[in-house]
Amino acid sequence: MSKILLIEDSLSQLALMNLYLRDSDHRIINLTNPKEALNKAVFYQPHVIVTDLIMPEMNGFEVCRQLKKHPDTQDIPIVICSAKNHEIDRIWGMKQGATAHLSKPFSRDQLIQTINKARLSSPKNYQQYRLRELIEIYPFEWGNMANVC
Repeated sequence: MSKILLIEDSLSQLALMNLYLRDSDHRIINLTNPKEALNKAVFYQPHVIVTDLIMPEMNGFEVCRQLKKHPDTQDIPIVICSAKNHEIDRIWGMKQGATAHLSKPFSRDQLIQTINKARLSSPKNYQQYRLRELIEIYPFEWGNMANVC
């Protein structure tokens, strides 16, 4: 089960993302205040962080920069999810450390696919995914390793 940190100031948008992710085998951590993002990310060590861009007090670009500068969070993939869908916003987001950009409005499938691709972009997450896959394919050989994941 993957841990996903959602940073979104709009409660209705946060509820929609939770609804979309409810049945997708992810543990969701919700956050409405972007200033708490670094502390929560360090504490929970999510597999992926999804952040809005336009938020009061701190925007999503600042969140990305802060997370990518910290040694405990620098390798966590970040998905920017925003109504700002101009190419310059995508490029700037990637320069700030984002792994992917998802434009609002989005479908359930688009959200899940973007999160899953971002999750597998991290070498650590990919290794865990492959180990789980091997355990499922070869349960007797890998059965004792199941607690590693």
